Amino acid sequence: MYDGRLNFLVAVIPSVLLCLWPLAALAQGINPDRPDLTTSAELVPVGALQIETGLEYERARVGGGPTQHQFSTQAVLRAGLAAVLEVSLEGEPFVWQRGDHDSAGSGDYLLGLKYRLYAPPEGSGGPLVAVKPFVKLPTARAPIGSERLDAGALLLLSIGLPWGLSLDVNAGAAALGQRRLEGFLPKGVAAGSLSWAVTERLSTITELFFATKDERDSRANLRTTVALLYKLTPLMAVDAGMRTTLVGPGPDWSAFVGFSARFGR
Repeated sequence: MYDGRLNFLVAVIPSVLLCLWPLAALAQGINPDRPDLTTSAELVPVGALQIETGLEYERARVGGGPTQHQFSTQAVLRAGLAAVLEVSLEGEPFVWQRGDHDSAGSGDYLLGLKYRLYAPPEGSGGPLVAVKPFVKLPTARAPIGSERLDAGALLLLSIGLPWGLSLDVNAGAAALGQRRLEGFLPKGVAAGSLSWAVTERLSTITELFFATKDERDSRANLRTTVALLYKLTPLMAVDAGMRTTLVGPGPDWSAFVGFSARFGR
């Protein structure tokens, strides 16, 4: 009787483990690129599909003119193609603007690839390094979008720190198609986002995001984000926070909420 049970366990347990192995790989824990503007160097696991969605309301007052309002829906689709490569499609399916004139419609979409350049040995504490080239598909009509093609690339670093802290750093450049004049405008980006794991599920996020001007007659801007990220399960998370412009053009403030989930093959 005992030998029969032992043989049964020996036969069944490996089969169960093989079935659960893909789920164990996915149970590494979700790490969305939202809600901050800085992009993590971490990739979605091979064969996994990650959806990151959100709603954001912005308010701005420029030069004593009427207050500008914008409400947008956000969606990101990320897929792991290989251990060192993921592809993403991100955009704003719906944007509503209210100011001098009301506008509504689809926003632009960004097609990107994230390629891991270096992963430190486990326990070494070194940075995770990746690069993300991207191209903006000009699907939005003016004034929501520029109706011009943009392209660029970001260098991404993610660094684990003591006391539950982690730091994401971005540096990059892009060529922005101009709406008023022909040609492209070079743009630089530098960003840093500090996360603190308060508990296993709850994290705080503080970010500084700098970008040079988007148009020839505009100026550079510096924005900051404060947010909370809460993991409902290892593969689902919600977030909420606020963003404001410290220097240069941009919304006086914005508020956002989001939901992210990852699915296996």
